[in-house]
Amino acid sequence: MCGRLGLLLGVLLASSGCTAVDVARAPSTPRGHDVFVTTSDLPGPYKSLGVVQATRRGAILFGFADPASTDLQGDLDEQLLPQVRQMGGDGVINVRFQQTQYTLPTRILFAILFFFPLPSEATITGEVVKLEAGAAAPGMGASVVPPTR
Repeated sequence: MCGRLGLLLGVLLASSGCTAVDVARAPSTPRGHDVFVTTSDLPGPYKSLGVVQATRRGAILFGFADPASTDLQGDLDEQLLPQVRQMGGDGVINVRFQQTQYTLPTRILFAILFFFPLPSEATITGEVVKLEAGAAAPGMGASVVPPTR
């Protein structure tokens, strides 16, 4: 009996581990001004316009409902990209993402204890850059500059 209980607890403990994969896409604007976002540096020439940080805070209700959109996509779309466009940047480099993550058992527990919200936060930080002549956004290849005479 004690062996089966230990095995059951071991299986429950092993299955409570969690891997979170979050994806955020930088959409095109109606004007066609695409802003690139990369976690690395650029090889081409660029001008740094400064550092930008976007943070959203909120609460997760009932263990799963996120009315404040404190996920990476909401933070990117509604806070970071408008700041980059306002600064006149072509993109953001050396981006770092941080988001509050809760395991499934924690979310289930707070769904049962629905009157306690879970604090949630998403932060994106990076360097805003303006591409110079001959530079291209990551993955687009270098633009061809005609030789001068």
